[in-house]
Amino acid sequence: MKLLKVLAAVVLLSAAGAAAQDVRSEKYPRQGGETAAPRRKPEPKTWEATADLAAVSDANISHLLVNSPVKSNKKVKDNIRHLSAGFTADPAFASKAGLELSYSYDDYAYRTHKPFSYHDHSFSVGLTPDLGKGWSLDLGWDLDLIGDKTGTIAEDGSVNGGLIWRGPGGLRLKGGYERGRDNVRTNPKKDADTGALYLSASRRFLKKHLAFLSLRAKTNAADGPDYAYKSRSAVLGLISKWSSRFKLVTSASSVQKDYDNIDSRFLKRRSDATYSFRIKPVFTLFKGVYAEGSFTYLDNASNVAIKRYTDRIYSVGLAGRF
Repeated sequence: MKLLKVLAAVVLLSAAGAAAQDVRSEKYPRQGGETAAPRRKPEPKTWEATADLAAVSDANISHLLVNSPVKSNKKVKDNIRHLSAGFTADPAFASKAGLELSYSYDDYAYRTHKPFSYHDHSFSVGLTPDLGKGWSLDLGWDLDLIGDKTGTIAEDGSVNGGLIWRGPGGLRLKGGYERGRDNVRTNPKKDADTGALYLSASRRFLKKHLAFLSLRAKTNAADGPDYAYKSRSAVLGLISKWSSRFKLVTSASSVQKDYDNIDSRFLKRRSDATYSFRIKPVFTLFKGVYAEGSFTYLDNASNVAIKRYTDRIYSVGLAGRF
């Protein structure tokens, strides 16, 4: 079920700044020769609401049946309506602790193959208290409730702990460990204890560009021997703001997934290597409203012949940040 959320990864949300200002007019001076009070500095925004609507065209949805004996390269196409909404808050009373609360909702409605349709409620809490000299903690809790028209089909929860370092030139490093539990109601053999080491780096350069790198090593100790695996992933990307109205996001990723045991269906110890490339242009229509498009290419090399596949995913939509 984890890979069922691949489509959700094609959408990368961008933040829009806003500030509350003192709008008192200084045109009319106060009586008695009093001077006007100094203008207050803008206060940082402590919340953001988002809304997105996109049309997605997927050239090959067969590979979403990752643990099925169905051939993944049958090139079964479908169109999907993706609806997303979310809310993030950084409460002022907990600014020193770096508290962030967020909720997001995603709904994927497949036009032809309706059983693939699903929705996801995602909750998260993050804490990044300052430790001094550029260091801070990275603490978090996440919960995903995945369901379809029949009800909840999976519950994925995790906690993480690590460190963040902010260095010279805008360099930012983050690393730590994440521990989780996946509960798949439709197939208890897929229930798993998960553990992951993560490391990421980002740095802005030439004022208009932000480069980022993310590394992750995960262990999925599934209850069923056919579903237990270890994976290693890497994502390298660039966010470029070419003008006040145009931003371009590009990224390339690789995921190596090695299963722990001989699969009872394929009679082979399965190993997959998935490579992808994504490009996403974002146009500002007016403040807080954006037109977005994306193209994603996937290529999976597997030692199980029927699980080799390629895929092309196109998306176009509108996004709002308030």
